[in-house]
Amino acid sequence: MFKKKPTIKNLSPLRSSDRRKIADQIISDYKIEIPTNPPVESSTDDSTPANTTQPTLTSLRNALLPENCLSARFTTTAGPDLREVQGTVYVGTHSDGEERVLWFRIDQGPGADKRLYPTVYTLWHNPKIVPLLYTPELVMCKLRGGADLMTPGLANEPPFPERAVKGAVVAVSSLDRETVPLFVGICEIDVSALGEVQGTKGHAVRGIQWEGDELWAWSPSLRPGVAAPEYIQGWDEEEVSEEAEVGEVEEGVQGLALEAQGQEAGEVQTGEPAEEEAIEDPVIEEKEPTTKDR
Repeated sequence: MFKKKPTIKNLSPLRSSDRRKIADQIISDYKIEIPTNPPVESSTDDSTPANTTQPTLTSLRNALLPENCLSARFTTTAGPDLREVQGTVYVGTHSDGEERVLWFRIDQGPGADKRLYPTVYTLWHNPKIVPLLYTPELVMCKLRGGADLMTPGLANEPPFPERAVKGAVVAVSSLDRETVPLFVGICEIDVSALGEVQGTKGHAVRGIQWEGDELWAWSPSLRPGVAAPEYIQGWDEEEVSEEAEVGEVEEGVQGLALEAQGQEAGEVQTGEPAEEEAIEDPVIEEKEPTTKDR
């Protein structure tokens, strides 16, 4: 999409109400789980600090669309015919302190659907808001040049993410850095339904933004694009599986403990031998003496 350098007009601040509205639209469109505040437990111990790290709807909005966000109109060209594309970019600052394009929307031209699309900068700070697919590094090099991801280029065996259906926004990472999304695209097919990829043909994901394109490189301060990190916590599938395994182990340990307690209780009830009942000697009835002659 952004092989050509876009023309971005003057940036203007977003009103707080507009920013909240756009953030809520993102949460709805991408079906992001809204955190719920746990009930506050009353405590008389003043030395125990309150837990202020729990995520809230406000913190989720700020993570997706920071308070300092600006917006601007952009124009560029796309496709073999270099057709004009117009839309809106949303620029903001994350923890790295640099203003970057975090989201964009295509309003006119090829692919115009007025849907908000994340850039890799947003995905680096918001793990798992879209499904993540994988491809070998050799294929990723071609994606950085503007190629689409073909179905045989999908790495790892099925099943693929359930949300990777036709028309869904997905991210793609290299097998060399599985936790770092480097490519954002739209599924051209239902990737989740694929049973195998060997011997298949056709496009799987159409690229719309990636590390190294002109939108990634753009900055209001004219600074170069920020290189991707080596590892991002939260995108790692092994973390989820390890947590599940830990949970299963804990449940197993608890089950064994309960079973052991039950056995001990049984030994207390039945382990002591019951006192043997006293065996009484049989009573022999004595006959009265008789005086009759025999």
